[in-house]
Amino acid sequence: MPKSNVKVQCYVDSCDYWENNNLCAAEAIEIDNQSIGDLTMEMGTLGEGKDEAKTSKGTYCRTYKPK
Repeated sequence: MPKSNVKVQCYVDSCDYWENNNLCAAEAIEIDNQSIGDLTMEMGTLGEGKDEAKTSKGTYCRTYKPK
């Protein structure tokens, strides 16, 4: 059963829902499990090759919305 009051930490400060203390302020969070080569990443790619995520695919958090 889902918990109604869970704090989710996020370090993607380019997201609109990112708040102080690295907390996510979204009402709901959807994360898509992605496969990269032979590795399965649960939330995002390591490093992404750029400084900041610009799309939800950069984090694999479908809730991501750029600032």
